Amino acid sequence: MSRTVSLNILRAGWCRHLECMADRGGRWAKTEFPALCGLIRHPEEGWLLYDTGYSEHFFQATQALPERLFRQAVPVELPVQERLHAQLQALGITPDDIRTVIISHFHSDHIAGLRDFPKASFIALDADRRHIESLRGRRWRATLGGHLPTLLPDDFGARVRLADACRRCDLPAWMQPFDQGFDLLGDGSLVGVPLPGHSEGQLGLFIPDAQGRPVFLVADACWSVPACRAGRLPAPPALWFAGHDAGQYRQTYAGLGALIRNEPAVAVLPSHCTQAWEAFEDER
Repeated sequence: MSRTVSLNILRAGWCRHLECMADRGGRWAKTEFPALCGLIRHPEEGWLLYDTGYSEHFFQATQALPERLFRQAVPVELPVQERLHAQLQALGITPDDIRTVIISHFHSDHIAGLRDFPKASFIALDADRRHIESLRGRRWRATLGGHLPTLLPDDFGARVRLADACRRCDLPAWMQPFDQGFDLLGDGSLVGVPLPGHSEGQLGLFIPDAQGRPVFLVADACWSVPACRAGRLPAPPALWFAGHDAGQYRQTYAGLGALIRNEPAVAVLPSHCTQAWEAFEDER
């Protein structure tokens, strides 16, 4: 039986891009795509994070070429009040209080703050962990794929554990087509769910009881809940960038769309969808 946990969604910066990139039915106008992360409080395990969003480390890592090209292509804003450290401090939480960071995948807008949590262990899928480590020293290839390996802490290898090594568990029947996950803490409260396609090993997070409501954090498996609900894929350029495996991406996207349409009780929360984030906050 799973335990009740608390969940707060925090915005750690944003980038600006055309709305139609995330939704083929969107406008040809620039809009903000937030970098969202989940702050989780577990009754025994304490404070955890699902991703970290942007941090000052992103700007340091993109000062020189070729990494600077990535910053120019995707302009990032990180106001002081949106820095994750400042938001946690306002909640009375110190960096050392964060005991675990669950990494959805290793694109820079999801891991830029890892170095800010020196006492935390990390959880990731093995395929994604192996891929980011293979990119060390291969700066052009890493940059073209949206990766910045220098964002990883120097002792990352000693602090990471693999979601794949956790006990497999069945998801509720109503979560179809998502049927299995990994019991990350051993008590059913946080279930890692593979969401293939976007990266070599993207890890979603299903929370059966987040203060009385099931929540599914899906990272970049989709970028817009309204678009996913309607079955509208991202624009072709974004779809090309979004897909490590285009076929798997489309399959995962279609599965999420079916879940959103069939089970409105579950809050499906992508990492860059302002509408989904605001709806979740309004319903709390």
